Formats: sequence, structure tokens, C-alpha cells
Amino acid sequence: MKTIINRQNRIFLVLSILLGISLAACKKDKNEGGSGAPVITRVRTVSKTFVDSTLTTTIVTYDANRKATTNTFANTTPQTVAFDSTTTEGKLQNMYAIIGSNFTSVTTVTFNGASVYFNKALGTDSTILLSIPKDAPAGPTQSNILQVTTLNGMAEFKFGILLPPPTVSEVSTLNFSEGSQVVLTGIGLGSVTGVNLQGTNAQATIVAKEDTKLTLKMPSTTVNSAKLVFTYPSGQAASTQEFVNLDNTYKFFTDDYNNGWSGNFWGKGEVSGEAVKTGSKSLKLTYAKGNWSANGVANWATGMPLTTDYKYLSFYLKGGSVEYTLYITADKRAGGYGNSDQSAPIVVPANVWTYYKIPLASLDLWHNGSPYNQMGFWIKGPDAQDESFYLDDLVFVK
Repeated sequence: MKTIINRQNRIFLVLSILLGISLAACKKDKNEGGSGAPVITRVRTVSKTFVDSTLTTTIVTYDANRKATTNTFANTTPQTVAFDSTTTEGKLQNMYAIIGSNFTSVTTVTFNGASVYFNKALGTDSTILLSIPKDAPAGPTQSNILQVTTLNGMAEFKFGILLPPPTVSEVSTLNFSEGSQVVLTGIGLGSVTGVNLQGTNAQATIVAKEDTKLTLKMPSTTVNSAKLVFTYPSGQAASTQEFVNLDNTYKFFTDDYNNGWSGNFWGKGEVSGEAVKTGSKSLKLTYAKGNWSANGVANWATGMPLTTDYKYLSFYLKGGSVEYTLYITADKRAGGYGNSDQSAPIVVPANVWTYYKIPLASLDLWHNGSPYNQMGFWIKGPDAQDESFYLDDLVFVK
């Protein structure tokens, strides 16, 4: 029993010594670091975000006959990547390391007077890690001051925050003509001071702007299509979207029928102002329940001759109550007009406008080389009810 007690006493002694060492170490860590005023020597970039335009998302859909339709979309999602360099300018939502000394008792960090969250556990006496929030004050009109405050004083460092490049996520239309208006939605649009068509001197007029919305009046130009180039305080940036100049297209229907074309309906069709993508009118195509039918346009006088001047068939189509598959059809295609021609399917989402720009080479509109007189959209069904679709800006694009 005595031996056991002595062993227990020795164990308690060892534990007490270890506990004392631990407490001393904690106390030392707590007091470790400089006690003077903070000093900022530099700022280093830890990571950055950017939109990689080389990345794409491809979606393949299949119809009831296992016919595949492939749609590829450009990437618009920012990626975060590791990056390390000394800098005097920062970007919103990027991570930075403030390098210096006497940061142990840091209480606040501000950029341009706005307080920024940081996790003290990730820092040291010589480093503060943080990410600049997306709503931090930015641009050349700000004070461009980084401030670190500790229990022992305050330090300032000249550090600017760059305005984000204008980024467009949505557009009112991808088609324009001289004097028409295009509304852009995105971020960083309030800083835009000028807009021109890429590769030209044609300048769009800024009608109204805010950070998330920019309204433009489009210029006269000879280009067939072009991206927009935005000038803003930190430089220039181009849109990912390419805009089509309707003034240089061959028109079947815009606000009305063009170039001798008229309505051609197995069901019911009419020029309508009920739903419009551009201008004031669209072509309403109505398909009766249970009828496999085609609606579109026709030119019985001259038709559309074989041409190499145009490369794409382009149009906007607003869908019905549910998603449908329509089939582009023409009378000189191998399958003829309608007649169960299913070799050129398009998926039409419900209740929204969808933009289509389809290579003419894939449509075989001039299968026998003769001018075609009819072109339209054939549907299997609809089975549940009558359905109406709205067609706008049906054109050939060079």
C-alpha cells in the first residue's frame, strides 16, 4: 500500500510540473510580441479571383428520338487562385497579408475608413491575414488609406482599392440597330466612362448608369457583330457577349415582315405586341392541341437563294407553358417543310426569351440548291393544350 501511495504522489507531482510548464508557456505566448506601436512595412497578395474566359460549360440535351442538342456557355464564375506578391493596390474579394510588427494586440483594420473583418487566430505579431470585402470603398476618389489599430497605437499605409472591371451577366437583347437601346445588368457598371464596339471607333452613348445596370444608345456602325469595350478608371474591359448589328443582317421578321416574306401558318399566327424582345412587335405562333404542325414565314415570289454572304440563322423565341422541342424546317431541306422533319431540333425553355444563333452550314436549308420559299418551326404536339410561342428578330447574320 505504501508503494502505491508513493507512486501516486510521484504521478501528481509530474502532472503538477507539466501543468505549471503549460501555464507558463500560455502566459508567455499571451505576452509574446512587440509592445510598441504597430508598423506596416508592406502588403502582399495571398490569393486573387478572376473569371477564366477559356473555361466553358457544355450541356447536352436529348429529345424523345435520342437526338442530341449541345449548348456551350462561357464561364462567368470567378475562380480563386493562390498568388503571392507585394502590392500597393488591392482588389475586392481578394486575400492579402499585411506585413509589419507589433500586431499582437490588433483591434481594428480599416480600408478607406471602412472596418474589415479579420481572424486574429490566423495572424501573428508580424502578419494580419484578411480578405477585402466586396462592398469596401473603392476607386481613385477614396482616401486610399489602410489603417491598423492596436492597444498600443495606430499605423497608416498608402493602399488603394481598385474598382472591379465592368462585368455583364445579362443583356436586354444581343441585337441592336442604330439608335436602339440596350440594357446591361452586372457589376462595376457605375464606373464606366465610355463604351465602344470592339475593333471600331463607334461609341455608344451612356443613357443611364448605376453599379448593377447600364443603359446604352447604340451607334451607327458597319461591323456585323462585335463585343463591347468598357472604359473605366482602372483601364478597359471587354464584354463576353457579342452583339449583332441588325442593320447588316438579312431580315425575315423584326417588328414586321421584311424582304417580301409573310406569315405561313398551319396553325394560327399573327404580328403581336403581347410579348416583345426588341422593338414593339413579335410574331406570335400558336400550335393547336394534338396537331403536329409548322408555323413560320414564306416568300412565294423569290424565296431565299443560296448564299455564302451569311453564316448564321439567328432569332429570339419565347417558350410556352412548359419546355418543348421545336424543329427548324424549310421546304428545300431533305425532309421537306414539316413532314416529321426532326433533324434540326432546338430546346425551348418555358416562359422565357431564349437567343439562338445557329450555323447555316448545319441546317441544310438549300439541300437541292434551289431557293427555298418556306421556313419555320415544326412541333410534335402539343399534347396537353394549345401553345403559343413568340418569335422576334428572325435574321441571317454575316
